[in-house]
Amino acid sequence: MENSEKKQELYPKNGEVTFLMPNTNAIGVLKKAQKGRSLTAKYMTVEDWQSEKGKEKLCYFLGFKESVDASGEVYYLAKLHDGDTPFVAAQTILVQSLANIPVGQGVSITCTDVVKNSKSGKTALFDVVELDVNLMGRDDE
Repeated sequence: MENSEKKQELYPKNGEVTFLMPNTNAIGVLKKAQKGRSLTAKYMTVEDWQSEKGKEKLCYFLGFKESVDASGEVYYLAKLHDGDTPFVAAQTILVQSLANIPVGQGVSITCTDVVKNSKSGKTALFDVVELDVNLMGRDDE
């Protein structure tokens, strides 16, 4: 009987792995290097939006990521970048507002309020405005 599980394999094939080793000069430069912008995406919760209430957040829309909740329901995360930090947000009102704009589009997002919802939780309300800039080069059309 054939094992239907796929065996993990290292690449390059046959488990041969090559490491690039930095020289001592490169290590010294690394130790003195300044930190740049964050590459770790932050998940924006309703509480995060509430703390930003009334503040405009200028971002690039980077598309959607499909996810599944604990009960197996599919939902979408909006992927955004504000110039300093990448972040994702799953608030329905925000996701629906971004549904028909192209990837790379600049947007202004302002959390206008946070209200109680019917499921004993909170819902963030947004004002989302399209900006006249697109990361993918459509800003000059």
